[in-house]
Amino acid sequence: MGTYSDIISLANKDNSVMIQATAAITASNTTATAKITAKNDTLIEKQQIQESQMKEIENKARLLLTRSRMLQISQDRNSYKTKIIYTLLAILIVIFIINLFIWSLKKSSVNVK
Repeated sequence: MGTYSDIISLANKDNSVMIQATAAITASNTTATAKITAKNDTLIEKQQIQESQMKEIENKARLLLTRSRMLQISQDRNSYKTKIIYTLLAILIVIFIINLFIWSLKKSSVNVK
């Protein structure tokens, strides 16, 4: 068996190897943590951009609905005005036909006498 100094020497070598391995793992963890943090920051920025784009889409959708409603109201008004114009035109035609009928009756009653 080895002497006490040999055992201490082996223990010190194992200890230095363990310290180096721990340092390497710590450095690797630090690097990985930095990469994860950078990626997380990038994802947060992208999420904020996406949220702002979603708000813009919602605003444009509301604007589109408002304009659609305004167009519908305008079409309803135009339809109402068109109905009034056609009604007045029909009344004028009826009055004209009644005048023609009355004129023809007077004309025929004058011819009968």
